[in-house]
Amino acid sequence: MPRIASLMVPALSLALWYLYHYTRTGYVFGNPEFFRYNVAATLSPTRFLLALAMRLWQITGYLHLWILTVAMLLAIWLFPPQRDSDMGADRDIDKAGGRIGLPVQMIFYAVIVAYVVAMALIGGAVLARYMLPAVPLVIILSVSTLWRRLPFWRAVIAFVVLAFVAAWFWNPPYGFSPEDNLAYRDYIVMHEDAERFLEARYPMAHVLTAWPASDELSRPWLGYTTRPMSVVRIEDFSLDEVFSAADFHSDSSRPSFEVALVFSTKYEPGPARWDRWRTWTEWKTRFFGFHRDVPPAAAAQILGGHIVFSERRKGQWIAVIEMDRGEMQNAESRIPKRGAK
Repeated sequence: MPRIASLMVPALSLALWYLYHYTRTGYVFGNPEFFRYNVAATLSPTRFLLALAMRLWQITGYLHLWILTVAMLLAIWLFPPQRDSDMGADRDIDKAGGRIGLPVQMIFYAVIVAYVVAMALIGGAVLARYMLPAVPLVIILSVSTLWRRLPFWRAVIAFVVLAFVAAWFWNPPYGFSPEDNLAYRDYIVMHEDAERFLEARYPMAHVLTAWPASDELSRPWLGYTTRPMSVVRIEDFSLDEVFSAADFHSDSSRPSFEVALVFSTKYEPGPARWDRWRTWTEWKTRFFGFHRDVPPAAAAQILGGHIVFSERRKGQWIAVIEMDRGEMQNAESRIPKRGAK
């Protein structure tokens, strides 16, 4: 009983935090927009099942984890447990088969299941990095299975490690977040190049772009520019948003923009076979904010401009578009001339 009561200590700490948060902000779980995006909008049976499938993939197959999972399943299917007297030295190791003790395994499984279900039920963005607390437990259980069943387990683990390292450099054949491997370096290099070009050539221009480039341009302390630039922000570079920006630009009663910084907001190697299923695409759009970025040439045509800078790296791209409606002459006339007083 005392041990069970001790498990309530984290709940007490969490309750105290919520109480403090409420007294300081007036909200228990966050402001209404935060709560709507991460809780209220996710409470759908269809979305829960889809998110659950995605979460299970992220802890068993994402970025070459599937190699470890398949190796573990084949080991269970084809090889009996290996007996080793040295394996029984630890009290948490089963002496009969060298496995992690069943009570410890149950704790691992309970934590994994609870975390996967919680992350499928709440959270607006179904990002793989949110599963990092559970992934090490899956790896430990998988490696333990290989260790106690395969005489050549070291070779298998070495191959799995090489596959994990390869995933740092090799982009998978499916969409993923560039920040999950070294594709994020390509993202940073491209944005540095494009935004330095912008600052050098159009220092006083209003720039149409989307987050996170909107912050990169307006916040010099991020390291992309030396001075803040004026930004006109849109949500993304989907067809609807780009057409909306074109209408916004043509309305003389609103602040306009002289250049646009467009870029790939995610890594998409191309439409997958299952994307041909219309219902699946509708579900992704409705529940997970799915969209396809308009290519730079198409964005330039819609916005009424031409590309003056572009760069591509391993499936990612970025481009600067200069408007063709006379606004740039007005913007350049506002730039102070060297030596002018």
